[in-house]
Amino acid sequence: MRRLPAMELSHLLSDLPDRATYLTAAGASLGEVIGCDRVSWTAIDLTTRSAEIWGDPPVGRWERQTFLRNMADCPTVRHYRRNPASWRPCRTSDVVSDREWRSSRAYAEHYRPLGLPYQLSMALVPRTAACGAGWFLNRAGTDFSAADVALASALLPVLSVLDKLYTGVPGVDQELAREEVGLTARELQVLTLLRQGLTARQIATACRISVRTVNKHLEHLYRKLGCNDRLQAVTQARRLGVLT
Repeated sequence: MRRLPAMELSHLLSDLPDRATYLTAAGASLGEVIGCDRVSWTAIDLTTRSAEIWGDPPVGRWERQTFLRNMADCPTVRHYRRNPASWRPCRTSDVVSDREWRSSRAYAEHYRPLGLPYQLSMALVPRTAACGAGWFLNRAGTDFSAADVALASALLPVLSVLDKLYTGVPGVDQELAREEVGLTARELQVLTLLRQGLTARQIATACRISVRTVNKHLEHLYRKLGCNDRLQAVTQARRLGVLT
């Protein structure tokens, strides 16, 4: 990946054409100016135990699955959840002892296999106790320094503004999101037409199937998305990254 000078971060507001470019540029800048072995942007919803993840290097299926299982027990996630008014970036070592961290399930199942025991988290604001987004920087060899935390704090206001502008539309990992929800190709087609405001009869005509079959697909969609009506289905699909 081409590394951008860290100071270019302040000019992203006028230069970025889309969300993916923003994440790539901001991640590259953070990786260069602070220094880490892995940088990721993650949006977490603990109420539904779902997350949207962009990473450099790219996040694989196993890594995503283990993070979803253990994200609620990640020390920095717990810290921000217990202190929703807190905005300062924090290290894992700031909120738990090394012994407690290395004996946790999150460490054993996710961070130890990755070889990335040290983490610096930058929670973006605004957020709630259960939902939020932020940058996670991980290292293999040494912990982040106080100077690293201070630099992350200085960058946080800029990142918060840029995040609000450029990450409002889901879809960084749209294909994986669809797969994890378990949508069939036909269900995705019905959902897409639903988003366009078509009625069940219009969807049936467009798909060349019966209205009864459309309603069956809608039942399956509601169950998989955890909702009860069309509006909720589209809203939930967008939030999970299934639809843009």
